[in-house]
Amino acid sequence: MTTSTTWSYIALGSNIDAERNVTQAIRLLEQSSHLELRHQSSWYRTRAWGMEAQADFINLVVGVQTQLSARALLEATQAIEARLQRTRTVKNGPRTIDLDILLFGDLVLDEADLRIPHPALAHRDFMLLPLIEIAPDALHPEFGLPVSALTDQIRFRQILGKGPASPFK
Repeated sequence: MTTSTTWSYIALGSNIDAERNVTQAIRLLEQSSHLELRHQSSWYRTRAWGMEAQADFINLVVGVQTQLSARALLEATQAIEARLQRTRTVKNGPRTIDLDILLFGDLVLDEADLRIPHPALAHRDFMLLPLIEIAPDALHPEFGLPVSALTDQIRFRQILGKGPASPFK
């Protein structure tokens, strides 16, 4: 019997000890027995969104194949956030790590704590452009379009620079 897998794309971001925390989050994803990290975008330096008086972020997107359900993948990403001491005291505040599920196959889900596709995906350059870099033909299931066709919808332009698939020096 074969186990089916689903392609999912996860955004990562940090602005507290960002290089270390993003690197550690990627390692923890790679060590997961229920997913396989297949693609990683370049690292993008971005302005803070929401609360402006904070350090710049490092953002990127990874593509994984997983046997997990969307709910179980959320729990796995939240466990990584907890391990890296993510706190949720201030909305859009500084964070050690943030992992957001952008797409999960062709799933459309609208629950209180989990919305797929991510509701801000088409509007934030730091989510959309790294995704386009690694999966330009991935379909946005609500729009029925490849993500590469959504750049006209970007409302928040936060990217300051782009580096290789490793930290900025």
